[in-house]
Amino acid sequence: MAVINTYQLSTSIKSEGNGGQVIALAGSFETVATDSAGSKYRLARVGADWVPLSIDINCDAISGLDDVDLGFYELLERGGAAKDADILLDGGDISAGKALGSEQNGLASLPIDEIGDPVYSLADDSDPSEQMYDLVLTSNNAVAQAGTVSIRALFVKSA
Repeated sequence: MAVINTYQLSTSIKSEGNGGQVIALAGSFETVATDSAGSKYRLARVGADWVPLSIDINCDAISGLDDVDLGFYELLERGGAAKDADILLDGGDISAGKALGSEQNGLASLPIDEIGDPVYSLADDSDPSEQMYDLVLTSNNAVAQAGTVSIRALFVKSA
């Protein structure tokens, strides 16, 4: 058996071995009872070199939000196409409501081996030339009532 005495996290990726600048995002929006299945709620613009640390979703009880995804899209003015629509959360059920203290983990579907990866990598891009992405919550079912959805997110710059 060998004794290990090496850095396990990358020392070349700033956020892994040396820390980095933390970016905090917080906000709320209202759903409408007529929001159709496939509605995309663009929550924030995030940098290609940002690494998601935590994302918490709180909301009122809202019928229809029983299958939501959270992921990355091109900026709307660049066409708005999905890059990876459910990399962070796939099929989440927030329809019963999520009070403070019982948040939906917005990173629940992030594969363990991708923790610490920058957004461009999570968006299936090979380089960070795309400077910004939209963080998007998608409702896969029609929303049947109005309600408030709130998000709090922490990212760290990796470059």
